[in-house]
Amino acid sequence: MASVGEISKRYLFFFVFSFSLQAQTLTFENILEYASQHSKMLAMKQTDVHIADTNIENAQSAYYPSLNFVYNTEYNQALDGMPLGVESVGGTTITNSTQYQNSLALQLQYDLFQFGATNKQVAIAELEKTAKQKEWCLSEQQLHQSLLEYYAKALKAKEEHASKLKILELRREIYKMRERLYKAGESSKVDVGNEAITVVELQTEIENTLMEYKESLIRLEQLSTLTFEKDVELLPLDMQNIKTSKNFEETLEAQKIQIQILQKKEELSLNLRRQFPSLGLYSNYYLYGSDADVYRESFKDISKKSWNVGLSLRLNIFEGFKHSSTHERLHLEVKKLEQQYEQAAHDFRYETKSKKSKFEELSLMQTHAQNLFDEDKNKQEMLERLRAMEQIDKISYLSFLHEQAQHAMQANIRSIDKAYEARSYEILHRGLDKCTQP
Repeated sequence: MASVGEISKRYLFFFVFSFSLQAQTLTFENILEYASQHSKMLAMKQTDVHIADTNIENAQSAYYPSLNFVYNTEYNQALDGMPLGVESVGGTTITNSTQYQNSLALQLQYDLFQFGATNKQVAIAELEKTAKQKEWCLSEQQLHQSLLEYYAKALKAKEEHASKLKILELRREIYKMRERLYKAGESSKVDVGNEAITVVELQTEIENTLMEYKESLIRLEQLSTLTFEKDVELLPLDMQNIKTSKNFEETLEAQKIQIQILQKKEELSLNLRRQFPSLGLYSNYYLYGSDADVYRESFKDISKKSWNVGLSLRLNIFEGFKHSSTHERLHLEVKKLEQQYEQAAHDFRYETKSKKSKFEELSLMQTHAQNLFDEDKNKQEMLERLRAMEQIDKISYLSFLHEQAQHAMQANIRSIDKAYEARSYEILHRGLDKCTQP
């Protein structure tokens, strides 16, 4: 059993080394600030916002006319040997002659009136950008909540690790006492074996807390993209009380869904307006020429000119029920978003209720733990006096110190849990004013 002392000393050395005075010191606020500025996930969300900017520009392009330059060259062969010139059948123009033909055309098209369809397209694009901005803020909120969870896990693992190292030293002392009593014939071998098992179990628990601490640090690095030094030290979370909460309508999630509902309603309006007539202006300026025998001559002969201008009126009469099916789909998408909003509001109310309840219970438990810790101090003073008078044995005194260390550990963990719930409550009730979007 000599290895028990060696293992515990190794753990103690690691703990002292890991949390030395030269350790990198970080607060939760440091990590949040760095994560908001350097997160790859938030960078992708910001790219979505920039993409939405280009969609707005694309929608606004419908306010301007389009100009096209068109060049055509062709060879036409009359097959019946009877050149008749040009004929038009339906919408098709037929040249019944044998010749090379070339033309240059400058075409202009401009939508004069579409019953506000272009305005609706721009409004939809602008709402999409707003929704992407809300998504960025909501993603930041979710990132901060994840960071908080791992930060609290790291703090609790660190507290358990330090406390159980102290407890391990006490159990080692008890084991040595049991071993001496056994050699003196005043204790059974079973007691010695049980104490050895307790020491080994504590060593396993210390290994688990150390593993959990390291894992939490890795996750914090992953989410924040901040590189931690080997001897990093995380400072405690600030203690704060739960403040007045926001209504669900003021939260980021609610605002995002509301924007999405408005966007779908605009799409419904756009789908309806596309069934109204649209009035357009068109104009073409032509340069053309032809030659019956030589292609090069037809190219040189491009000197004839022509110009036209006109108005076009377009009205969709029947599109195979495409309009009605699209209209029904958009109605269902609006309904789904409204249901999503109701579900999110329901979850928000109960999440708020749960966090308030946990905070109140943890506050009460922390008070009880503090009272127990104070009682332990009084009891320790009494036991020290009894120990000085040799009225209690050392094993009983060490067992009390073991219980006292456990009570202190539980009190500190309750304090971390309480700070976590308060901070988590604050993150849940964030509005747009807390978003740090660039």
